Amino acid sequence: MNEAVSPVTVTGYQESLKALCDPRLMQSMYSECDELMERVLLTLHGDEHAHRRVMELQLFRRDFLRYYEKEVYPKTLSATLQPYLAAGKMDLHEFGLRVNLNLSADIAGIDRTSESQEETDCLLAVVKKFGEGATLFHSTRNKQEVREEVAAALALLDQRFLRASWARREKILEEIAAGRLPEEDAPRDILTVLLRNREAQQLDDAMIRREVAFFLQAATHSSANAMVHAFHHITAWCDAHPEDLIRIAEDSLFLQRCVHESLRLHPASPVAWRTAHCPMSLPDGQSVQEGESVMINLELSNREPHLFGHDASEFNPHRRVEGRIPPYALTFGVGIHTCFGRDLAGGSLPKEGVDPSTHHHGTLTRLLQSLFAHGARPDPEDPPSLDAATQRNHWGRYPILINKRENV
Repeated sequence: MNEAVSPVTVTGYQESLKALCDPRLMQSMYSECDELMERVLLTLHGDEHAHRRVMELQLFRRDFLRYYEKEVYPKTLSATLQPYLAAGKMDLHEFGLRVNLNLSADIAGIDRTSESQEETDCLLAVVKKFGEGATLFHSTRNKQEVREEVAAALALLDQRFLRASWARREKILEEIAAGRLPEEDAPRDILTVLLRNREAQQLDDAMIRREVAFFLQAATHSSANAMVHAFHHITAWCDAHPEDLIRIAEDSLFLQRCVHESLRLHPASPVAWRTAHCPMSLPDGQSVQEGESVMINLELSNREPHLFGHDASEFNPHRRVEGRIPPYALTFGVGIHTCFGRDLAGGSLPKEGVDPSTHHHGTLTRLLQSLFAHGARPDPEDPPSLDAATQRNHWGRYPILINKRENV
């Protein structure tokens, strides 16, 4: 895939939605770094993609996501937050990566043996490098250097973490198959699912390694970036609208609405690239030839004034979207490439009269709720800056101050 090639461009919410759902358009933005992305779920198409997706989707049932939000995530969040509370400050993006690291490792199937600072730092460095590989299309660095660094990080993951995790799961699966362990003892993670289906899906060791690495980085980076964007918008909004400060503190459904509004403005990738595998007409009437590139502009589609109002490019948590359009628009994708982490990170869409105490808010809302309860705010002496290593609109540094307070 060559970034310099001029693609056919699709804008407009409805046109983009239909293009994203069209099976004649194949995913094509992630071939820059085959060291990490070759034949992982995101880059598959057709029957192979459908089979892999059905196989892995079993991990993301709603009851399991609720368990993570209610039971697992609060413990991870509390443990990660304590040192920062003592220091009174943090880099918000770095914190977001760290707090999501354990969750992503659980989902991917990476065991943490010591959970020491050194082990965490090592795994985080690996995940950061995978993030560069996954977004290499938009990188401003020398791409061959990044590929070589990703390959080295993959080898380190294998040696330091994956081999032992792999061996433990194979032993458990052997014991279950022999009837010496019950089925419920099987870990619920991507690695276990892949090992169980490796023959049926024709998965070799390298493919399994890449798939685990991809899930490890995807679950870490996307949530961290989304959290920082949401924090930035919410604090700026409350500076201009102090009447909403109390709602942020007391109304978890309003805070979730703020998260969804920020997600609408900041899809993980501002565009989706596809390649036509046959001659076709796009939803807006443009003709595309076989092999031609199509760029679906998600950022512009998510900001269409006709659907989202005259201030569609601005953050407004009081925005009401009519019809069946989700408040986060196309940010999580649609159809066969809908993000697995949509409900985990974003939660369920609240229905009229929903009870906040039982509602599934998502990990992003829960994380921000805890930060604001501890008085998190931008550091006026150290302004944030964007990540210069990518063309994507991501924060590279975001220093904040945080005071130790009782949770509300």
